[in-house]
Amino acid sequence: MATVDELIKQYETDPELQREVDAILEDGKITIGEFKAFAKNHDLEISLLELPNIIKKAKKLGMLK
Repeated sequence: MATVDELIKQYETDPELQREVDAILEDGKITIGEFKAFAKNHDLEISLLELPNIIKKAKKLGMLK
């Protein structure tokens, strides 16, 4: 089971993960469906309540505007 911080570190060096995240963020937003599918795909134990914090992290990292 991965953590958000582990996936962020993996994102820095994993081109496949970068493409997956870029595809999700292509429209400048994260939908609940995309979030749930990504979490399931990466065995990420995370609540929908954490989505606002994930969006803040993505903005801080320059992934979202």
